[in-house]
Amino acid sequence: MSIDRGENSVSKDIERRMPMHEKTTTNPADEQAVRDLYTELMDGWNRGCGEDFAAVFTEDGDLVAFDGTRFKGREEIALFHQELFDKWLRGSRLVGKVKDVRFLSPDVALMHAVGSTVMRGKSEPSPERDSIQTLVAVREEGGEEWRLAAFQNTRVRLMGPNPVAVVLWALTDLLWKVFRPNQRTANE
Repeated sequence: MSIDRGENSVSKDIERRMPMHEKTTTNPADEQAVRDLYTELMDGWNRGCGEDFAAVFTEDGDLVAFDGTRFKGREEIALFHQELFDKWLRGSRLVGKVKDVRFLSPDVALMHAVGSTVMRGKSEPSPERDSIQTLVAVREEGGEEWRLAAFQNTRVRLMGPNPVAVVLWALTDLLWKVFRPNQRTANE
């Protein structure tokens, strides 16, 4: 079952597994501008356009994908995502919801969101694609425009006390070591 959020619905399961507080700030216009970045990001994905997806980032913005791959700069983010949209994620939709926004200063905001991917031909997101995202938004120097300086996407893989989950984690780690698609590291 999903919460009706129009184009950007998200499964109730992901919200239940990741409790967060709906926080607001004293400046509603700035908070809305920051929240709108997440919607614009999803809209770019849903159009299958890497350039639109990356447009919400600062020129030197960082994106860390669910697998730990780091992309530096709007251009690199756009090129990589366009390849995804053209091949493996063609016709997919990104769905999600901002859970909280906290201003660290008048020009820097920390945002948490939950999201998932609805694959082509499906109507609901797959639980294995549920993610929690941490985003840092900054007000562009001398202006009113907000952009994302950083985006960290982490797949939800709750371990808990279940021994089967621990074995699956260990097996996944082993398979990743053997079959990882590239040699990029977190130290690059």
